Amino acid sequence: MDTRQKILDTALEMFSRRGFTAVSVRDISYAVGVKESALYKHFRNKQDVFDALIQNYMDMSLTRMEQAQVLHTDDSSHIEKEAALYMQLGENEFVELGMSFFKGFLMTPYVMKFWRMISIEQYNNPKIAGLYNSALYEEPMVFQTIFFSRLIQEGALKKADPKQLAIEFYAPMLLLFLRMLPFHEDDKIIAETLVLFREHILHFRKTYGAKQALLIKNSQNSVDRTNKRM
Repeated sequence: MDTRQKILDTALEMFSRRGFTAVSVRDISYAVGVKESALYKHFRNKQDVFDALIQNYMDMSLTRMEQAQVLHTDDSSHIEKEAALYMQLGENEFVELGMSFFKGFLMTPYVMKFWRMISIEQYNNPKIAGLYNSALYEEPMVFQTIFFSRLIQEGALKKADPKQLAIEFYAPMLLLFLRMLPFHEDDKIIAETLVLFREHILHFRKTYGAKQALLIKNSQNSVDRTNKRM
């Protein structure tokens, strides 16, 4: 690992425990094992380090969304395919699909530390407070409202207010995620939270999944069983 990356990793660890304001350039340099002058070769100041951490997270988040193909909510053909996929998934498959985002992204050490850092700094910096609100509340609600609206149109979900569905789906998720932040190294709490995540996703599917989707899945299962016999 090069010096620049060590500085970023060390700063993230320290910011996530003590907050940005309480950590100095000297603190970071000492923890990395380099002189302050070495840090200034890579970053103009402490704020530059902080900004780099934010940009890294934004890049990671964008990459994750691209991999999950959730950046195309205005593409009706894409939504139709997603709706069709939703209707064909069994309960276990659907739950695992939902869980992959939490285990594969939100619960990674970098992301957990990042949001611990942002949670602390939002009270000291209006710009960070805006980022906190936008990334954790506004953007997910906008996306999920659009997505649930399309799923209702395609018959994958029961008819309901899509914005209310977004709230009912996302609010428990956010609550559980925020609960984990102070205990991101506590294996017991992490395990308990994963169970609750899983149960919530399954409950939402059973509560709001349209009968049409279940009929399609049952029909597909029947075809699969017939093919196996043949």
